[in-house]
Amino acid sequence: MVEVANPADQAALDKAYSARIGIEEKFDKEYLPGFATTSQAARAKLPCRLDIQYGPHRDEVCDVFPAARPGAPLMCYLHGGYWRMLTKNENSFVATALQPAGATVMVNTYSLAPGVHIDVIVQQCRAFIAWAYRNAGFYNGDPRRIYISGHSAGGQLVGMMLATDWERDYGLPNSIIKGAVAISGIFDMKPLSRAFTNEWLQLGPAAIERNSPLRLEPKVKCPTIVAVGGGEVPGFLTQSAAYAAYLKSKGQPVEIVDLPGLDHFAAWNEVMDPKRPLTKAVLKMMGL
Repeated sequence: MVEVANPADQAALDKAYSARIGIEEKFDKEYLPGFATTSQAARAKLPCRLDIQYGPHRDEVCDVFPAARPGAPLMCYLHGGYWRMLTKNENSFVATALQPAGATVMVNTYSLAPGVHIDVIVQQCRAFIAWAYRNAGFYNGDPRRIYISGHSAGGQLVGMMLATDWERDYGLPNSIIKGAVAISGIFDMKPLSRAFTNEWLQLGPAAIERNSPLRLEPKVKCPTIVAVGGGEVPGFLTQSAAYAAYLKSKGQPVEIVDLPGLDHFAAWNEVMDPKRPLTKAVLKMMGL
């Protein structure tokens, strides 16, 4: 499993998983306001349906950006925020390149830690994918062409969706997901159980096993893109490399997209521009 060199050194471990280290001011003054602004612009520019319930809890809502024509591939985006912050509202920008290219895009909100355990977050995201499958046609999406993507904590959630037994648990085909995109994700929760992150995650041994894609057998066999910024802290770099290798060992088609020099949040930004390597790879995967 993924470990950081000298795990007894608490400072080194915390640093290895601190996505904002060295860019705190840029995150507060540029990145976070920028994502909110570009997301607001996406909702204003693109056709969209807002605050649609995909489950009974008030947090289980999504925004949908329908394709112009029926039968479109459907991208379900699972947002990041270290499982404790952000909602769909800061993530609408992911539709900027995909919807004009011909995709239906859905972005969900889920409940946040420490108010709920990560088990609940994973379950809500599974419910979102199942809802998307059953309701895709209402938004010009094709349930036979569902793709998923996520950044940071969303990368872990992508991995958990691939590890879900959809047939056993939801009565849906295990081929429900046709492709996945994991950007700057966390795939082994053990280091986070020892880092500052456990303040809100509260992970015990059983929860680590349940929620680590690197410790679970993939149930969905589909092409997967793994991307991480070259300028990210060691934890995210090593976790992405380990997950890509793990999927390959299981016979999963994996494409690694290098994002040279990019920090954690600049990597998140890559999905907006159809000229960038990551967005090109995603569009190609979706047949667009």
